[in-house]
Amino acid sequence: MKKTGKLLLVFLLTLFVTMTPVIVSANSNAKTLKELKNELQQLKNKKAQQDANKNATKSKINNAKNDIGNKKSEIETNTKDIADATAESEELTIEIEEGKEKLDKLMSVYQIASENNTYLEYIFDSKTYDDLVYRSALSEQLMDYINESIESWNDKIEKNDVLKVELAEKSKQLESDIDSLSSSIDQWGTYLNKLEEGSVSIKEDISSTEELIKYYTSIGCGENEDLEKCASVKGDTRFIRPLKKGTLTSYYGYRTSPTTGAKNQFHSGVDIGGNGEGTPVYSIANGMVGKIIRQYSCGGNMVYVYHTVKGVQYTSTYMHLLTINVSVGQSVSSQTQIGTVGGGKGTKAWEKCSTGAHLHLSLATGWYGKTYTTSSQWKSHLLNPQSYVSIPNKGQWFYSRY
Repeated sequence: MKKTGKLLLVFLLTLFVTMTPVIVSANSNAKTLKELKNELQQLKNKKAQQDANKNATKSKINNAKNDIGNKKSEIETNTKDIADATAESEELTIEIEEGKEKLDKLMSVYQIASENNTYLEYIFDSKTYDDLVYRSALSEQLMDYINESIESWNDKIEKNDVLKVELAEKSKQLESDIDSLSSSIDQWGTYLNKLEEGSVSIKEDISSTEELIKYYTSIGCGENEDLEKCASVKGDTRFIRPLKKGTLTSYYGYRTSPTTGAKNQFHSGVDIGGNGEGTPVYSIANGMVGKIIRQYSCGGNMVYVYHTVKGVQYTSTYMHLLTINVSVGQSVSSQTQIGTVGGGKGTKAWEKCSTGAHLHLSLATGWYGKTYTTSSQWKSHLLNPQSYVSIPNKGQWFYSRY
């Protein structure tokens, strides 16, 4: 029961602390226990699919992060290669300058020799035919060496320049790839956050539906029996105050959180103070106890009561209770004490969303847990209790329940 209660109350924590919308919701149309069980299976199937989507998205994010790491390493390597190529170019420039001086000397000697016929004399001064061939080949090799050296240096310089451009372009492309991957990670992260929010909602829906099935089974509802008839609620004609005296300390709607200081936080009901812990709390109309949640960190002990007032179905909620005096399925009247005021020292061991002893009263249309089963639907059905229960505004006290 405690485990189920914890899952159910994830919604209440969300409601009091943030206004983030719930992604997934399911409106129950089940009229029989069999149909309700089918809805439960559908919710479990949705959760399984959502879990698969979350795992796939996490895998994409991890792969993208790994790709970014690899591309950054490649950029570092490219940067080093560019630096090496630049250093090689500088060394090659020095080598070319030195080589040019040597070539200039060789060319000068060659030109002088040619003009003075020394080159021809060197060749034709051969004593034998073999010596003539040797001297001629040696001269040609010298010229080939000069030409090849020039071509080799030019080729190295050209290749080195091309390499630096290619590496720079590759690094630029890698940076672009990293930006694209980072953008994808951000998008996948946003999608994953939505999936996580939806996962919380589905867990609530599953837990709420399981609790409802357990309750209908416990009171003997058959598989194909009409649930509304099986869990009929004694009707009433009006709502009355849940306390014999008190004063309003916080309105329904948006407010600054009294515990966190966060602004524009939605408050799902009204807070009534002016009573010490242990003061009796009564049902605001005839009805039946539909849900009970115990010792939740934000809301404490909570009781949900189903009502039919002037033919309309409602759910009233009483939070921050010190004690609970009723049980699920119990029929209650407007004179039934359902619990006692808490929210102070007596509940501080588990109660984290209360600044002192008071009663939080919420009111919604429909029967939360029967006509609809999700926390998001309960939120959409909420009403301002002051519009239905005669509770004076702040600064005014009441001293009776009527």
